[in-house]
Amino acid sequence: MSWHVFIPDSLLEETSDLKLKAYKVGQIARACAIFGVEHIWIYKAGGRDGRLIKTLLEYVETPQYLRKRIFPIMPELRYAGVMPPLQIPSHKEKTSPRIGEIREGFAFRRGKKIFADIGLDRPALVKGIAEEGRGTFKIISVKPLRVVPAEPPGYWGYKVHWSKKSLAKTLKNADLDVVIATSRRGVDVRDAEVPLEGEVGIVFGSPRKGVFEILEEFKEKYEFDLVLNTIPNQKTRTVRTEEAVLATLAIFNIMRRD
Repeated sequence: MSWHVFIPDSLLEETSDLKLKAYKVGQIARACAIFGVEHIWIYKAGGRDGRLIKTLLEYVETPQYLRKRIFPIMPELRYAGVMPPLQIPSHKEKTSPRIGEIREGFAFRRGKKIFADIGLDRPALVKGIAEEGRGTFKIISVKPLRVVPAEPPGYWGYKVHWSKKSLAKTLKNADLDVVIATSRRGVDVRDAEVPLEGEVGIVFGSPRKGVFEILEEFKEKYEFDLVLNTIPNQKTRTVRTEEAVLATLAIFNIMRRD
């Protein structure tokens, strides 16, 4: 089972403060990492921060030792330090290399050979076929340091998709088995039978507009498998998107059986 979280590009519309924007995105990244979300989708909802959200989400998901290689200095990352560290399995500390260890790295060409920065004191020679850029590698030799491309051993982080399309079109492109909308109008989660199997999409609205208001604004309709109120009896007038993501994933995490 894989989880896909859908958030609008209008997620940050309530503030113009770049520091606060980074903090809010960091809360969503942290919630998704805690509960093992594999995909975060950013859909078009009339906002202007799609690129910023994508950049911040990708930055905090990248191991610290690779960030300077992948991200140039840019104003969007000025306050990236306020985002909490994810501490996911791909974020390894610098240690002595061990045969069999799998690490995230960045492959680059040096002459006719491919090397990978895997966060150790020296780059590793890549054996086998590898493309330049970010990848996952397994250590097969320590002296000399050599690696081969490898698959992550389990949950390794999330991928970010900035669709630039409306919600209905984004959901169609995602090709999911189950799509669940979160809404105050939905069925009380305590009374629902939630089908958490296969590729599961969980859709969230913006701070000012719910999922159905966003669909209506784009003159769209979508047949959700389930519409859930995951925060019944809320005592605040509104629930922020980052709060809804954390609450919903926490509830679904108890329900999942994989």
